[in-house]
Amino acid sequence: MPVTSKKKKSSKGLKCMAVGGVVTLSCLGVLHLMRNVTAVAATSTLPIRAKLVRAIEVTVETSLDFGTVAMTVDQVGVASIDPALNRLIVDSNSSFTAAGGTPNAGRLRIKGVAFPVSVSLEDSVVNLTNGATFVTVNDFNFFTANGGSRVTITPQAGNHTMTVPVGATLNAKAGQATGSYVGTARIYTNFQ
Repeated sequence: MPVTSKKKKSSKGLKCMAVGGVVTLSCLGVLHLMRNVTAVAATSTLPIRAKLVRAIEVTVETSLDFGTVAMTVDQVGVASIDPALNRLIVDSNSSFTAAGGTPNAGRLRIKGVAFPVSVSLEDSVVNLTNGATFVTVNDFNFFTANGGSRVTITPQAGNHTMTVPVGATLNAKAGQATGSYVGTARIYTNFQ
C-alpha cells in the first residue's frame, strides 16, 4: 500500500506540471500574436489665435487746479472743482474765497481702442504739501460732481480718444499755513 500511495502522489504532480505547461504555452502563444499587432496613434491640430490691440495711453491735458484761494486762518476751508462745469465752487460755510488764478478741472486724454476702459484713482485722499505742512484733496469725481472716482468708458469706433474731466474737493484746517501746495494723484486705466 505504501507503493500505491506514492503513485497517486506522482500522478497528481504530473497533472500539475501538465497544467502549468499548458498555461505557459498559452501565454507564449498570446505574446506571439501581440507581436504581430501594429499600434494605432491619433493626432489632432489645435487652433491658436491672438488679436493685438493698441495699448491704452493716458496723458494729462490739464492739471487739476484750485487757483488762488484766500482763507480766514481761524476757520476750516472747503472748495470743490466741478468737472462738468469746470469751475471752483466754494462751500458757503467755508472760510475760502476765490482770489485769482484760473481754477479748472483736470483733463485726462485716454487713447485706446473701441473696448471698455476702467479709469480709477489709486488713492481716495491725496495730500498737497507746501514743504512744511499739508492740505488734503478728496472726493475725486470723473465727468460730473457726483461721478465718483471710478468710471468705465468706451471710446467710440473710429475715434479711439476720449477726454475725461476730473474734479475734487480741497480741505484746509483752521490755522492752515499759507503757501503754494502741490501734489499728485496716480490714475489707473485697464481694459474691461
